[in-house]
Order: sequence, then C-alpha cells, then structure tokens
Amino acid sequence: MTSIAEPLVSIIVPVYNVALYIDACLESIKQQTYKNIEIIVVEDCSTDNSKQALALHLTDKRIRVIQHNKNSGLSAARNTGIKSAVGDYMMFVDSDDIVDTRLVAACVDCALTTNAEVVTYGFAPFKEGAAENELPYPAASLASEATKIDDSYFSLPHFAWLKFIKSSAVQTASLSFPVGLYYEDWPFHWHLGLSTKVRYQLPINFYLYRQRGTSITGSTDKKLLDLFVIHSKVMNLVEDYQANEVKKILANKIRQSHWSILTRIDNEYLIRALAQAKKADKTLRLNGYQNKWTLRNIVISNIVRMPSQIALPIMQVLRQALEKEAKLKGSKLEIVMRSKVGFMFLKR
Repeated sequence: MTSIAEPLVSIIVPVYNVALYIDACLESIKQQTYKNIEIIVVEDCSTDNSKQALALHLTDKRIRVIQHNKNSGLSAARNTGIKSAVGDYMMFVDSDDIVDTRLVAACVDCALTTNAEVVTYGFAPFKEGAAENELPYPAASLASEATKIDDSYFSLPHFAWLKFIKSSAVQTASLSFPVGLYYEDWPFHWHLGLSTKVRYQLPINFYLYRQRGTSITGSTDKKLLDLFVIHSKVMNLVEDYQANEVKKILANKIRQSHWSILTRIDNEYLIRALAQAKKADKTLRLNGYQNKWTLRNIVISNIVRMPSQIALPIMQVLRQALEKEAKLKGSKLEIVMRSKVGFMFLKR
C-alpha cells in the first residue's frame, strides 16, 4: 500500500478486571501487519492489576489510555472510545480476546477496494487456559474473497467486535451503545446496518473469542431481562427507518431469544420474564412481525400466548425436560422436547 492508501484505524479496547488476559490481547493488536493504527484503551476503574499490566505496553506510542473516573460499564467505555477515535475507520476488541495479526490489513484492503462502510468477519471460540499452539488461528493462506452482503447482514451475530466500520458512518448516524443495559451489541448492530448501504463480509475467522465462565453470554440471572428492553429499542429503530424488509429477520431473532430467556433464566425471575415475553409477543403481532415457524418458535409462541396460570406450569415442564435431558445430543434432545411438550399444542 502507498502512504495515500494507508488510512488510520482506531482500535477501541475497553478494559475492566482483565489483568490475566490484557497482555495477550494487546500483543495481538500491536503485532498487526498493518501498522497505521491507534489503540484506544479505555480503563473502566479496574479493581485488579489491569492498570499495572497496561503500563508495560505504553512504550508503544500508538497506545492511548483513557481513564474513567468511575466504573461505568462496557457501553460507556466503548462510547468513550468512539468519541476519542480520530481514525478513518474504527473497530472494537474485547480485552480478554485475541485477533489474528492479519485482521486489520485484510479489512483495510477490503474497505479500500469496495468502498465498504462496514466489513464483517468471523470468529472462532477457544476455551480459557488453551495453550498458544491450541488457539484456532485461521489458515496461513487467506485465499477467500470478500462478498457483498445485503439484508443477510442482520442475520449475522450481533457482536460489535466483528465489525470494521468507516468512522464517518458512525458519526453520521450518531451511533453509540446504550448505557446501563446488558446485550448492548444488539441495537448497535441493527442501527449500523440500517444506516449503511455498502457492507462486505470476509469469510475468515480472524477473531478469537475467549470462552470464560463469567461471560455475559452464559448468564442465567436477571441480566437476561434486559433483552426485552433491548428488543424494544431495536424494533423502534426498524420502525424509524421503515425497514419492513428486515422485520422477519428481527422477529425470528426475538423469538429465538425468547426461547433462550424462558428456558435458561433462574426460576426466581421466570414469572417476570414470561410477563415481558407476553408483552413483546403482542407488540410483534400488532406491528406485523412474522417470523420463521421453527419448532422452537411454535412452542414458545404458543406458551407465551396462553393465560399466565397455564403458561407458567407448562413452561416449567419444558424447563424440567430440557434440564433432565441436557446431556443428550442433538436430535435426541429434540425428540424428548417434542414428546413432553409438543402434544400440548397439537390439541389446540
């Protein structure tokens, strides 16, 4: 690349209590084959040794550390990074993850070649404690070409760290993450897609996602209730953009989410979750959201539409069946679910 074709890329890294992981994360970013980067580390008042670990990396002049005055959460940290970024493009890396050293170069090349506003890429999970030689890095050869994606973008994973974004697109749409809520990637993902037109996908798992026991994606507590608020925000965005063509994709994702919430949430929050799911189901139907009728969608929709005094015990039966058969694999689990719950809806 010539100097003219070497735009600055801002890489935003929120940090909170990741002393065990931040070295590996920052090393993978510092070693990018594409060098014209700024690394914006937003330190969100860690209570472990994260600050001390960061200090060892400050000899790299591309790193800027922004210190929050009080712990404000992941969304606020990312928003701080967005406001501070001066690059032509920006991207996010969670501080306990690792990226392939060729990631930025591939994204810049794609963006400059196609004039893409958004470039997406894949990820590969790895278990905490995995040795270096066990990490799922992509193959040495990157022969796969980027493909243009239209509404299929909305079916992709919501994670903010799977997106390389033209900074002007973020600024024009005033994109940010909702503060004070979990699952904040949902509205950012949808708002970004609704406000951009040129999107490309690199079919390569450049991003290595560390699976930790404390991850929010594995939560079963009241954090899951935030999803109902998040879903409402996304529906409002779709209505604002009059994007009727993506309603079916959103409806399907929300139904899948209802299944996940109602089958996983701790029992003490089940009544609240069921009430919220009923409210959301009514909103979906009133606004013309039609989803793909998979078995799970049919089951969960039927349960949600029953009177609460009937829906709750049936939901508990389903949860017990799934818990009992959790160790069974694939189709065997579906057979159990069909036999214990499906007949209830065949009679209706």
